[in-house]
Amino acid sequence: MIADYIDPIDDVLLWNSFLSGDKSSFQKIYDTYYQNLYSYGMRRINLPEVVRDCIQDLFIYLWTRRSGLGTTGNIKYYLLAALRNQLIQVGIRGDRWQQVGLENAEKFQLDFDPESDLIRKENVTEQAKKVIDALEKLSPRQKEVLYLHYFENMSHEDIAGLLDISVKGIYKVKYRGLEALRAVLGVSKTELLLLLLLCRPGIF
Repeated sequence: MIADYIDPIDDVLLWNSFLSGDKSSFQKIYDTYYQNLYSYGMRRINLPEVVRDCIQDLFIYLWTRRSGLGTTGNIKYYLLAALRNQLIQVGIRGDRWQQVGLENAEKFQLDFDPESDLIRKENVTEQAKKVIDALEKLSPRQKEVLYLHYFENMSHEDIAGLLDISVKGIYKVKYRGLEALRAVLGVSKTELLLLLLLCRPGIF
């Protein structure tokens, strides 16, 4: 399930409280965004143990180095960017990827772990399942951009910063991804957007 929307002002207050050493604020950040981080990490490399380890390492780093961290008005973006960089570095070192290979750092999967798959079977309509299946036919970059925008509710500017692509490039990738989805599903643009919104609550 996607974390509830947090007002930017609340994000600033929560983050600053954590930076000051408040453990309850740190715990709230962890509880609020862990599932977002795990879902995103799994779609990057699909290695549960590595993703969990990287998330744990990330939060340990945040707590122990909090005195040197800067402020942020968007905690989810900050954490996703940090996790993405960490996963790439782990892939470069190859210390926990076994035989996976660096090429998987550039893949993006929409597969579900068993628990999420159960949720998918029980709560998602047939139309939503078709959308997910159609998404799998897109390029890794298209899947990642659409996932971040429609399922993580991230702005084009934040996605551009996260993926190190221009905002114009993000719009282009998103447009091509949506057009490809429309072709696969045989629906109008409006119908497609409604279907993407339909997928959000029950799956992620």
